[in-house]
Amino acid sequence: MSGRPRVLIEDWLPAAAIGVECMRERGSASALAPHTFLHVWWARRPLTASRAAVLGSLLPSDFPREDFEKLLGFYGSSDEIVFGSKQLAFAKAGLGPRIENPYGERAFKNPVSDTYYKILEKSLKEFWEDDVIVIDPMAGGGSIPLEAARMGINSIANEYNPVACCVLEGTVDFPFRFGSEIVPKAKVWGEVLRKAFYQKVHKYYPQKGLFPPRTYIFARTIPCPDTGHPTPLVPDWHLLKKSGHNKCDHNCLLAVPIVDQNNGIWNANISQFGKGANQTSRTPQKTYENGKGISLFTGQQIPADYIKAMAQSGKMGSQLYAIAVKTQKGLEFFQPEQGDIKALEAAEKELEQKKPEWEAKNVIPTEKRVKGDCDRSYAYGLKTWAGLFSPRQLLAMGTLVEELNELRPKIIAEEGKEKGEAIVQLITFGVDKFANWNALLTSWNAPNKTARSVFDRHDYSFKSTFCEMASCYQNSGFDWALNNVIDAFKKLSELPSKPSTKPAQISLGSATHLPHIPDQSITAVVVDPPYADNVQYSELADFFYVWLKRTQGHRRPEWFSTYLCDHDEEAVVNISRHRENGEKTAKEAREDAYVFYNKLMAETFAESKRILRDDGVLTVMFTHKKQEAWEGLFQSLIDAGFTITATWPIKTESEHSLHQAKKNAAQST
Repeated sequence: MSGRPRVLIEDWLPAAAIGVECMRERGSASALAPHTFLHVWWARRPLTASRAAVLGSLLPSDFPREDFEKLLGFYGSSDEIVFGSKQLAFAKAGLGPRIENPYGERAFKNPVSDTYYKILEKSLKEFWEDDVIVIDPMAGGGSIPLEAARMGINSIANEYNPVACCVLEGTVDFPFRFGSEIVPKAKVWGEVLRKAFYQKVHKYYPQKGLFPPRTYIFARTIPCPDTGHPTPLVPDWHLLKKSGHNKCDHNCLLAVPIVDQNNGIWNANISQFGKGANQTSRTPQKTYENGKGISLFTGQQIPADYIKAMAQSGKMGSQLYAIAVKTQKGLEFFQPEQGDIKALEAAEKELEQKKPEWEAKNVIPTEKRVKGDCDRSYAYGLKTWAGLFSPRQLLAMGTLVEELNELRPKIIAEEGKEKGEAIVQLITFGVDKFANWNALLTSWNAPNKTARSVFDRHDYSFKSTFCEMASCYQNSGFDWALNNVIDAFKKLSELPSKPSTKPAQISLGSATHLPHIPDQSITAVVVDPPYADNVQYSELADFFYVWLKRTQGHRRPEWFSTYLCDHDEEAVVNISRHRENGEKTAKEAREDAYVFYNKLMAETFAESKRILRDDGVLTVMFTHKKQEAWEGLFQSLIDAGFTITATWPIKTESEHSLHQAKKNAAQST
C-alpha cells in the first residue's frame, strides 16, 4: 500500500442497506436496471453494489457516512432527512421503527445533488492527488464501469468477448456520448425496417380474423417406434394455468390431443378445464418427461436414446398445435387451420430458394456449433447455429439481416457516421433480442401467458415444445423486441449522472495482458471475474456472435474476425475443453480445468498489480458456494503479490432465481 491511508471499503461499508437495495433491484423483472434489457449478458452485478465497490475503493475511510450513503442514492437528492443505513435496512426489511415510505425510488435511479458530487470530487483529488482512473478488466455487461462513469470517474472497460464489447458500447459509451437524442431517430428507422420486413414476410403469418397472431406453439415430433407415425413430445399440455399450481382449476386452459389412428395423425382441441359442456375434466398425459417419451398412438414408453437417435438422423420434426392471439377479450387460443399449415410450408419453400444465395452472401450463420459444458441440445441434432431456428424463424432472421444491411447506408448518409452507426447498433440489438425469443429453444410459459426466451437459463437446454413469434406485426415479434431495446436505452441514458461525464474507454483483449495500459497508471481495479464453472460466457455468447458478425462485423472487423467467440483463453472452468477427445476421465478433466482457471486468474491479478499504482486498490466481487473456488481465488491474489485487507458479504442474488437454484452460486457476493 506504500503508506497510503486506508480506503473506506477496508474499514466499513453499509453492507445491510446495500444488500437491501440489491434485492430491490433483483425483486422482479420490472425492477431490474435498464441495461439488463438492452441486450442479454449473464450474471450482471447489481448497480448499487457496483457503485459501492467503486466509491468504497476510492474514498478515504474517514469519509462521512452520510455523504457516502447520499452518493449511493439511498435518499435521493433531498437534504432534509437522512436516516442511518442500518436503520434504513431494518425499515425496508420490515424490522425496527417504521420509516414513512422506506422504499421510495430504487437507489440506482435516485439523483445525487451537485453538492455531493463536489464533495466526491474534492475528496478524490485530496486523497489521490492525481487523476483517478478505474478499470474493470473483465467488464462483462458493464455494471462496474457504468457506475464509475455515472459518478464522473474516468473508467476503462476491458473484455475478452466481442459480444460483451458490443454490449458495453450500448451501456457505457452511447448513453454518455449521445444521450437519449438518438432514441426518436432509432424509432423512425426501426419502423422503416419493420415495414420493409413486413412486406417480405407477412404472408407467412396469416391473421386470425381481425387480429394478428401473437405466438405459435409447436411440439417436436419423432416417428413412433411401433407405428412410424409422428408422435409429439409434450411435457405439459397447459396453455394457461396459475403459477405454482399443480392441480387444474377453472382458470386452466388445455390443448387436448386427439388421435386419428387410421390416418396416423393427431391434432389438439383447445378446451377449458372443468366438468361442463365442451370442457375437459382430466389433464392430458405428458408425452415427454426426463428425456423419455410416450407414444400417443400406442401408449408405450419411448427410450431417451431412441429420441436422440431420431433427432440426430434428421427424423425429428415439429407440429403446430396452438396459436395465441391477443383480442379485445385478452389472450385467446385457436387451433391451427389449413391456411396456417400452408403458410408454414410456403415459408419453408421460400427459405430453400433463398438459402444458397444467403449462404453465399453470408446472411445466415453456417458455422458449426461446438458441444460444451452448457449445451443440452447438441445431442438432439442441433449442430449448426442456423439449425437452432425452424425454417420460418430462420427466414425471418435472414430477411431482417438482409434488410438491415441494405438500410444501413441510408441511415448513415442521413444521420452521419457516428450517430448513424449507433442507431444501427441499437436496431441490431433488437434483432438479437428477437432471435433470443424466436428460436427452437424457446418455450411456452403457461402461468405467465408468454414465451420463455432461449436464455431463461444459462444454457442451451433442449425444448421438446417451442414457441414462434408472429414476427412482423406492430407491438409483437420484431417490433416488440426493438421497442424494448430502444426503451431500455432511453431509460439507461436518462439515469441520473454527474453533469460532467464521459464514456468509458472500451477495449477487447484478455485481462491477463493489457498492453494498452501503462505501468502503475490505474488508481483502482474493480472486477467481477467469472465464477469458475457458473457461467460459460463464450459458449453462450456464440448464439449472438454469429448474428452480430453479420450485422456489426463491417464496423468492428477486429472484433469479429474469428469463426466463433475465442474460447481458448477464457477464465472459466470448462470440463469439455480439457477432455482431450475423451482420453481423460471427468474427474481428471475437472481438475485440469480448475488448474487452468486458477492460472488465468493468477495472471489476471498479476497484470492488475502491474497497472496499479503502488498505493492502488484491487476490489474483487465474487460469488460461489464451493470452497475450492474461494481457495483458488485467494491463492491467485496472494500469488500475484496482493495483501487481502478486508472482506464484506453483500446479499446480491435472489434465492428464487432459477439459475442460482440450479448452479453453484451463493446468494451473497
